[in-house]
Amino acid sequence: VLPVIKENQSQHGLRHGDYQRYRQYCARRLRRLYKTLHFQHGSRHAFKPKKLTKELVKDVKFLHIPLMDTERAWSQAMELKLLANTEPRKRFHLIRRLQKASKHAQDLENLCDGDMCDARTKLEAQAYSSYMKGSVSFELQNWKEALELFGRSRTIYERLAGAFSEEQRNMYLQRVEEITPNIRYCAYNLGESGTDINDLMQLRHCSAGGVQDPVLAAKIDEVLAQTREKEAGAMTEVVWCNRTIPVRNEKVRGFILHAQQMARELDRAEDLDGRMELYEDLLLECKDALQAIKDDLKGDLVSEELKVHKTEAQVANLQFLHTYVTYLKLTKTIERYLLLAESMKNQLPANLQDTANGSEPLPNKKLTKPEDMVRIYDIILQNLSDMSELHSVEDDLELTKEIAAQTLEYKAYRCFYIAHSYLLAKKWREAAVLYDRVTSHANSAVSHFRECQNFQSQASRLQDLASLSRGSKCSAHASSILDSEEITDKLASATIEDKTLAERLDVYHVDQSLVSKKPHVTTFPPDFQPVPCKPLFFDLALNHVEFPSLAERVETKKAAGITGYFKGWLWGGGN
Repeated sequence: VLPVIKENQSQHGLRHGDYQRYRQYCARRLRRLYKTLHFQHGSRHAFKPKKLTKELVKDVKFLHIPLMDTERAWSQAMELKLLANTEPRKRFHLIRRLQKASKHAQDLENLCDGDMCDARTKLEAQAYSSYMKGSVSFELQNWKEALELFGRSRTIYERLAGAFSEEQRNMYLQRVEEITPNIRYCAYNLGESGTDINDLMQLRHCSAGGVQDPVLAAKIDEVLAQTREKEAGAMTEVVWCNRTIPVRNEKVRGFILHAQQMARELDRAEDLDGRMELYEDLLLECKDALQAIKDDLKGDLVSEELKVHKTEAQVANLQFLHTYVTYLKLTKTIERYLLLAESMKNQLPANLQDTANGSEPLPNKKLTKPEDMVRIYDIILQNLSDMSELHSVEDDLELTKEIAAQTLEYKAYRCFYIAHSYLLAKKWREAAVLYDRVTSHANSAVSHFRECQNFQSQASRLQDLASLSRGSKCSAHASSILDSEEITDKLASATIEDKTLAERLDVYHVDQSLVSKKPHVTTFPPDFQPVPCKPLFFDLALNHVEFPSLAERVETKKAAGITGYFKGWLWGGGN
């Protein structure tokens, strides 16, 4: 009941205190409801009133009829209240309209008492009816009755605020704040008359765990149970970074549920292509979810040609939800590239395969270069960097530690494949230094993972990587020694025939290649030669040089008198 009322009031004038506009909207809404539900009171020529009973309530729109009747009468009463200060007779009309609103609210409560409505609707109808009855007693100055009715309404709204998500909780708490001044004013008037109000203020002092009415307590417990069961089944909120986020958009809710069920779908997939397709579908769905949240943040939701303005709490929840969905997107992107990296490892050259777990590359598939693996880990590290820069991640210490540990882990893998690429290029020294760096990154990552929970598998993998890196370093060092010995042997066994003509100009040798089509004259391109660096000159003394004054040599122009002015005007000046 309350969300419907608040939405209608915010869209149709009450944001600016225009009760007349809201009353006119309620009248138009009632006319449309009568016509839609075929519940007209007679015909055009004669009025025949119809009574709305529980047997006729077959659609939820029937419950909107007494609700709109109540709101129409209440808004007219509030409009008359603004005029009652200058016209005292308006107060009698005001009381009559409030009594009419109370009657329609009681009809709504009776209709909601059936089996068609859930416990939440019944409680809200009771709170709404109590508020309208309390407003009548308040205007009639029946302070005792008004205090009891307002206290009952506030108690229900307080308990409902503790049963729902943060967004709806704020709405109920705002309603409680609206009722509290009326309760205080009633208590003040009762205190002046000397009435014993200890029994009357029990509802006012009822906390969340101390409801005095057992029937009301039972109904509140029932709505709590129903709400929690419904939210667990429908997933209306998620918990991330020690904060609960309400999820109202269907696209966002569907994406989050899909992301949670992704592990089971991956187990059912048969091959790599099927798994990659699952990730692509999920990331496309994530794109739509992020766009839906952006549309909600822009306030593009239009209802009956009026924009729905959001509170600061709603905007903060949407921004936090956008951060959470972005985090899920980055996480699933990293998982996708890790899956791709695992498949590409099997196609590395045979000399780079792990002898314990590696397998021969398939002949009908393209071999994987170490540079391809480096590119994949670059993308993974970029996603981790974006993840660490998210707004709410830095507030969660455990998540920050996990991201730092994963960053060190994938830096170790990236450095490992960079060393492989230098190894294939026969740059043994660079490869050996990089393998040392792999061991350093791996050990740092293991120490970080030990501080986190449920990351034992990553620590064991990193230890295997460190041992593999140490073995590769020894292999690179041995290859470097062998390569240097081969170069020495080649230089020692080189003869004059192997030298170019430019290198043996002082030795006469008959070289038949000089008269052929490919003469062996010189090496091209020529080898680099060390040259001296071009000197750089800085004129530091210029700032300390004092130049002589030339003021006496500058010609000064004498000022002409009034005679010279007339002379120039009459005879053309000193031409």
